[in-house]
Amino acid sequence: MLAGVVLAGAGPAGSRALEPQPVVVPVVAERFSFTPSEIRVPARVPVELRIRSADTMHGFRIVGRQVNVAVPKRRQGEAVVRLEALAPGRYRFECSRLCGAGHHFMRGEIVVVASDGNP
Repeated sequence: MLAGVVLAGAGPAGSRALEPQPVVVPVVAERFSFTPSEIRVPARVPVELRIRSADTMHGFRIVGRQVNVAVPKRRQGEAVVRLEALAPGRYRFECSRLCGAGHHFMRGEIVVVASDGNP
């Protein structure tokens, strides 16, 4: 199971004290790629993707899931996606905003590995 939440703000003070800290992964979107294009994370650990653009507006969508966010253009902020309950497997992501002739190449994969190292 893969669940996604776009962070909009923090909860009450101290409410996160007992939650495990997420693995933070910076991601850069630019014509026509994501860097990194493969993101390897451990299973069942919260993950926070911090996605920024090096050029124009982009989108970030995890195929088959309820995650689809706008990534603001360069120097105008970042999109933050928090993923919970990541089961081992491969989850494809792609740009969801038409950004030019190479848009269809703008893809990547989140590889969630079990404790034995296998997806």
